Amino acid sequence: MQHNRICGLMADCDANKEALDQVEHATNSEPIEGGDLLESPELKRQLREAKERLKSGEATSPTDGQEGRKS
Repeated sequence: MQHNRICGLMADCDANKEALDQVEHATNSEPIEGGDLLESPELKRQLREAKERLKSGEATSPTDGQEGRKS
C-alpha cells in the first residue's frame, strides 16, 4: 500500500515538473524565488525570518501556544 502511495506521489511530481518545464520553455523564462514576488519590505523580512527559523529548527506554527484559547 505504501509503495502505491509513493508511486502516485512520484507520478504527480513528474507531471508537475513536466508542466513547469513546458511553461518555462513557452515563456522563455527561468524559475523565480517566491520572495521575489513580494513587494512589501515587511513581508520580505517576515519570509526571511521564517526561513531562518526553519533552518535553525525553531519553526513554530502561528497557532502554537494558543491551544485551548477561545477567541
